[in-house]
Amino acid sequence: MKIDQIDHLYHGKLSSPDKTTKGDGFKKIFDQRLAEIGQTASQLPHGSDAAILKRSERVLDLLDEYANGLNDPKKTLKDIEPLVASIKEEADSIERESREKLQHDKELEGFIKELSVTANVAMFKFHRGDYI
Repeated sequence: MKIDQIDHLYHGKLSSPDKTTKGDGFKKIFDQRLAEIGQTASQLPHGSDAAILKRSERVLDLLDEYANGLNDPKKTLKDIEPLVASIKEEADSIERESREKLQHDKELEGFIKELSVTANVAMFKFHRGDYI
């Protein structure tokens, strides 16, 4: 078989292992964490736990939007700044609410603390100028 005839057999594209997927990275982490603590979308807790989970999902959506904004060369940091403020407000609010209402659920409380730390680190890096 001649080498120049092999070319038509393979026209695939190699994927890069260090390429990140866009869009739902934080949502995937959120879903994995929910599975770890024994919660599923069909079995969400009632009352304040469900409300806190719903709001934490909103923070994760905002973090996804923030990550996409940083990757968008058309957006400036000035365009992204209102989103940064929204993430900070939501994360702080959820953390305060969880301290008041989640004293019985240590795993969920731990998740909210991790979410708050993630949001605060992202905000710190933004204001420090890591993305200039």
